[in-house]
Amino acid sequence: MNQAIAWVSRNSMWLTIAATVAVTAGVIGSLSDVSAELIAVTVVLVIYILFAIAAIREPLIFVVVFLLVLELFPPLYFTSSGETPIYISFFLLPIAVAIVLTRSPDIHFSWDPVAKGLMLFLVGTAFSLPFAWWLSGSAVAKESLSRWLLLSQAALVYYLIRGCARPEATRTEQRMFRMLFLGAVLTAVYGIIDFVWPISLSQHPPAEQYIWLNSTVLRRAQGVFYESSNFANLCGFFLVAATTSFLSRKERYLGMHRSPLALFMSVLSLAILVTFSRSTWISVIIAVLTSVLVSRFVRIRRGVLVFLALGIPLIVLWSYSAELWNYLVSARVGRLGDIFSDPNVATSGRFDTWIRVLSIMREHPQYLIFGIGYKTLPVTRLFHGEIITDNGYLSLLLETGISGLAGFLILSHSILQTFFRLAHSVNHHLAFWSAVLFSIWCGELVQLLAADAYTYWRNIIILAALMALTVNLAERTERGHPATEMPL
Repeated sequence: MNQAIAWVSRNSMWLTIAATVAVTAGVIGSLSDVSAELIAVTVVLVIYILFAIAAIREPLIFVVVFLLVLELFPPLYFTSSGETPIYISFFLLPIAVAIVLTRSPDIHFSWDPVAKGLMLFLVGTAFSLPFAWWLSGSAVAKESLSRWLLLSQAALVYYLIRGCARPEATRTEQRMFRMLFLGAVLTAVYGIIDFVWPISLSQHPPAEQYIWLNSTVLRRAQGVFYESSNFANLCGFFLVAATTSFLSRKERYLGMHRSPLALFMSVLSLAILVTFSRSTWISVIIAVLTSVLVSRFVRIRRGVLVFLALGIPLIVLWSYSAELWNYLVSARVGRLGDIFSDPNVATSGRFDTWIRVLSIMREHPQYLIFGIGYKTLPVTRLFHGEIITDNGYLSLLLETGISGLAGFLILSHSILQTFFRLAHSVNHHLAFWSAVLFSIWCGELVQLLAADAYTYWRNIIILAALMALTVNLAERTERGHPATEMPL
């Protein structure tokens, strides 16, 4: 039996079993006095077990589901957990542990430069965790540790994709790029709809990011994320990929045809626009320009169509609300003109915060060694009030010290060096995704000047997955197993 038929047969078997269980449970429930809650729990448990079995047989199935859950679902809040969010992906982690334990003889992981950089970054930030307890108490230390554990899931995903890679790409791995792209489009659609007609998918209110107009009050688009910049950051990743593929006529590497890709570009750009996140706007522009310079396949003549696709959201916003358009032009774009005369107003209050953080470092240079604890500035009382730095470099330096910032810089160097080199590969598929990832990381480095983007852990995990998939492509190319064309 060939690989494609075997793959279809195995997955059809699991789908058939799951459907049979669901139908049987429904019939039993309708003919007996068993409670609906018990039936629902039983069905979910059986499906969970079947999924675990399938994931252990093919670990990349777990990775795909895990990443799509991160893209598409908001956190849950329970009375017992209080203000602590419970992400659906948490329930999948035991399966990841089972995969590592049961498939360890088959996992062949190599320490490539990106893996080393990622590990040094995580270790460098981990050095600050004991100081969160020492300086801010156990409650803040627990939150710091939980935030670090969320970020460290990027290493788990990277490890599974790299370690479980086969000599030739499986159909699941080949389609992962397209599935992640479509997941981003779906979450962008939800974010747009939620902006126009607010829909509450979570019991907990999102961040208070409101636009105060004369006639109404609107919440900036946040999608399934807690705040708008996080949502925009994810959409930005795939907008850069879509734009680069369109400009270079490499739509097939996203598993798309040209017409739907142009539509999806407009959807992603509209989602980013209605977040009103200027740092993301700038980072996406930088990333797209970088991809034009780095990619060897860009066709400038297609730039007109790209501008049209990216310009449609501006027309939609202008026609939707004149007030909102005026807010965009005057409050979001216009204030950037005051960057030299009044930098604090132009940066929405960030400038004064940066000055305060720098003064803390000057007064307490001991904090520069190991920091005060990862992600503690917003919650610690060490400085008599919360501090939202909105500058990734300053946050890293004060929260995690020189070790954390150095780890991040080493990671960045590894990413830029690796993917710039691979962007010039003779394998067009590898060269395309390497140019995209190099460009995205350049944009991330710019966005860090105005946002703590390295703490967007869901986005970092997805980005780590894309990097791992691309490094897999590079290894197969070096071994003489070039990637096959992605089926449309």
